[in-house]
Amino acid sequence: MELADGATISFTMTAFTPAEQRKTRLFGTHGYIDGDGARLRLVDFRTGEDTTMDVAASPSADHSDGDAALVSAFVSAVATGDPSWLRSDVTTSLAGHRVVWAAEQARRNGTVVTLGS
Repeated sequence: MELADGATISFTMTAFTPAEQRKTRLFGTHGYIDGDGARLRLVDFRTGEDTTMDVAASPSADHSDGDAALVSAFVSAVATGDPSWLRSDVTTSLAGHRVVWAAEQARRNGTVVTLGS
């Protein structure tokens, strides 16, 4: 992906790996982020700075058990009127989904997809 400021992001998704927890690795022009749901590691290629931070989510927001936890958190938020059950607001969630849908469209059609705001 190329962002509006010219920064680039490379994304690879792999499914059906043997018995591992969900991992996220984002590699950018100047560094990368590596996460496992409990910790994020940020590495800056330019400075060599390597920072790790704890980001463990509550069980209701954990994605390791997939849709059941997401639906449970959504139902709890609606039932209680408390949006703190949700990890992101609808605008943020939609923005993330739009990126994935655009990537799939680009993959299937062999084209570049440009997203507006």
